[in-house]
Amino acid sequence: MFLSSALSDVGRRREVNEDFFILNRQYQLFLLADGMGGHTAGEVASELAANTVERFVLLAGETDELTWPFGYSVRLPYEHNVLKTAFQLANTRVTEAAQESPEYAGMGSTLVALWIRGDLAFFSHLGDSRLYLARNGGLEQLTADHSLIQEQISKGMITPEEARHNPFRHVVTQAIGQRERIDAQVQEIGTTPGDRFLLCSDGLTDKVPDEQICKMLLGSESPEAACRTLVDSANAAGGDDNVTVVCVWRSQ
Repeated sequence: MFLSSALSDVGRRREVNEDFFILNRQYQLFLLADGMGGHTAGEVASELAANTVERFVLLAGETDELTWPFGYSVRLPYEHNVLKTAFQLANTRVTEAAQESPEYAGMGSTLVALWIRGDLAFFSHLGDSRLYLARNGGLEQLTADHSLIQEQISKGMITPEEARHNPFRHVVTQAIGQRERIDAQVQEIGTTPGDRFLLCSDGLTDKVPDEQICKMLLGSESPEAACRTLVDSANAAGGDDNVTVVCVWRSQ
């Protein structure tokens, strides 16, 4: 059995919340998007991206005669094909909307998805919104940021600590809304009793170190309590950005 909760906050410095989340407990599908773009474009992009993914996943569960607009790979599990197609559809929808409306030109969004199927967790992402897993007293980052900074870290050019203060830390290298076709990679992991998943926007990770996130996840009595503690901590540390968290816990 999985318990879930989410919380989104505009933060201390922004006037508009461009983050968007979906908790679909029936399908055990959890989505978080962080929009980018001027005026209202960011919030339009994040909502459109997340809603498009949800609609395709739900459609996949309701019919055996599904159309696969970008093809189907028999070498991949069904769930991988569903999420890859859903992400590509989201990219198409956001790109088309940006082209149709001048005020939305250049808009985009990060996106991270967690889909629980039985004892398996399938996940995918684009951008720097993250998925974490707290298990056995430790915290593992399951996604690797699609960002300029992460590329530099991976090449040993800078340290993770230096990255926290780098002026280019918000430059993403992949996102929903890019014109070229995307190829969202899907991964899966087995779940065990007591697992605590966290989806979050960079409004949290820019302000709260992983060690502190781990303590909050493991020290909270419920997903609701964890969400509140995490958001409050990001705001207490400055709240420079919107902050959104989604907690999904497997009961003991």
